[in-house]
Amino acid sequence: MRGIMKRTFWKGLLIVMALGMALAPACWAAGKQGEKTRGRERSKPALEVEPSLPLSLQVRLVNLQKNPKGGVASVALHALSDSDMDGVTVTVTLPQEVTFADGSHVFTQTLRLSAGSTLEIPKDLLVGKDGKYVVQVEAAGTTPQGKLVHRGTAFKLLVGAQESLPPVKDGAIEYQGVPGGGF
Repeated sequence: MRGIMKRTFWKGLLIVMALGMALAPACWAAGKQGEKTRGRERSKPALEVEPSLPLSLQVRLVNLQKNPKGGVASVALHALSDSDMDGVTVTVTLPQEVTFADGSHVFTQTLRLSAGSTLEIPKDLLVGKDGKYVVQVEAAGTTPQGKLVHRGTAFKLLVGAQESLPPVKDGAIEYQGVPGGGF
């Protein structure tokens, strides 16, 4: 019995070795071809182009000096351009209870933006009484190719007020997805 097992083992080993030698060149060539393909894929970086807007706006609160009723809010308007733009008109519109230092509710300035530059316009806002206010900022200009660009943003100014959170239901805060409940 041991002799039969030994002979079977050796025959099986010889068959495996013979198959391995016969198939080795084909496997080796396939492996090399796969390396070349993988190498080509690695050498070509994936080109991803994210579209960007040629003009962007941002408003941020720099300082808030609180008075018993209302206060003085210092804000900074940032305008950023990806291309040279002449004649960009920036307009800031304030609500009724908020004014600029000169007493007006609308500020307009026409300026030139260079590619990659950020322009900062500091402004002081006088707030007559506590509350939540929305400051609207718009900018319009023309790209060197003649395309009209119009951007707008809004900034929520809280003076002596806080954002109220929605009610907690079953341990979670629920936000309404559609104002008015949809249909």
